[in-house]
Amino acid sequence: MSCSTRTPYVEPTIRTIAGGLIISLSLLLYFSENFAPFWLATLIFIGFNLFQSGLSGFCLLEKMLKYFRFTSELDEIRSLSRELKAVSDQQASYLETLNLLNEAVIELSLDGCIVSASDGWARLVDAPSIDKRLGESLVDFVADNNRAMLRRQLSTLECQENHPRRINFKLITVHGRTRWISANFMVVRQGERKIIKGVLSDISEGKRIEDERRNFELELTHARRLSSLGEMAAGLAHELNQPLAAVNLYIHGCLQRLESSPEQSEEIKRAMEAAMQQARRAGDIIQQIRGFVRKAPLRRKETDINELIREALQLLTGDTAFHETEFTLNIDESLPPLALDRLQIQQVIINLISNAIESMEFRKQNREVLIETHRDGDQAVLAVSDRGRGIPVEIAAQIFEPFITGRKNGLGLGLPISRSIIEEHGGKLWYSPRPGGGSRFGFTIPLNPPPEAGANIEPD
Repeated sequence: MSCSTRTPYVEPTIRTIAGGLIISLSLLLYFSENFAPFWLATLIFIGFNLFQSGLSGFCLLEKMLKYFRFTSELDEIRSLSRELKAVSDQQASYLETLNLLNEAVIELSLDGCIVSASDGWARLVDAPSIDKRLGESLVDFVADNNRAMLRRQLSTLECQENHPRRINFKLITVHGRTRWISANFMVVRQGERKIIKGVLSDISEGKRIEDERRNFELELTHARRLSSLGEMAAGLAHELNQPLAAVNLYIHGCLQRLESSPEQSEEIKRAMEAAMQQARRAGDIIQQIRGFVRKAPLRRKETDINELIREALQLLTGDTAFHETEFTLNIDESLPPLALDRLQIQQVIINLISNAIESMEFRKQNREVLIETHRDGDQAVLAVSDRGRGIPVEIAAQIFEPFITGRKNGLGLGLPISRSIIEEHGGKLWYSPRPGGGSRFGFTIPLNPPPEAGANIEPD
């Protein structure tokens, strides 16, 4: 009800009526003795009402005035008191509930100092009393390697009022224990000033479980690798066969040139350099197999996959069948550099190209290999197509399983090893028949791979 329409209060009206009657009746008693008993009774009634209302709160005159819609100040005070008590009880209940939670609620000044905090904050920092921690900077409770990040994040909040931001960091308690904290911060306005409100949750247990799960997966992966040692021994022979054969071919050619034309030193030098390159490749393969067994992480490096294709073709020049094959490159030069293990992916590319060449040994002409790269959403795709006999239908579904091969002298290990390499990079190796005859093998690599345990991206 607005002030302009509010009805008069009872209490001042009673006091006004009582005062006016007392003065009037006193004068009447003084000037008119005939009606003295009546005036005296009226005074006693008024006095009794005032006296009774003071003792018990009941006043007949008050009831009469309320009948005419007068308002009681005491009633309003009592009503406001009840409302304030209800709000206070509700806030106390909220605070008790808040203190039961694992979360801590804090208020920070814009420079990061703790203005107020719930009991949960004391539990988070192992403090006996939150009062002893107020006024200190939140950054003082954060691990050294997280402090710059937290300062930077809090400083950017000021220009993003009422926009919450989640920040994870390591908190150091007063006893030196480390806890992982997930916090939501938001700048709000209180009157003329801004403050930062935050809700902090202890996620240390979740982090511990996540680390245990990751370690378990790493151990499981290592166990699978160790169980594949038998395959690796055969795979090693399979992978080393090509570079060692190339080394032998280059050295044999050098010996023939030395016997026939000793003066051809420049050609011999080039052949020996090529032999050295193939020998180095064989050594790299040995290192790769050793790393596979030792649980070594991927050595990711920003790499141009199109350049890897050109290098792979250069490494295969020692193969006689290579020079009898026509290669067509349909590559997307706009592909960004990919974070991958250069040697491992190069081995996959060489394996796919070698398989394509060998699949067309029966052909005397039209030995064509098409190599393509393109972008498909958030993935890069590389595909190698040939005009060979293709994969028999009865083994097509198991072509990536160990010791499954469509070649007479194949070991059936190149594709399974290639598949494990691609899957470790977060991609997929696939096969499809080529229309008109032949095979099409390819794989995908994520353009932006998620961070993985044990996978490091090395600088160029």
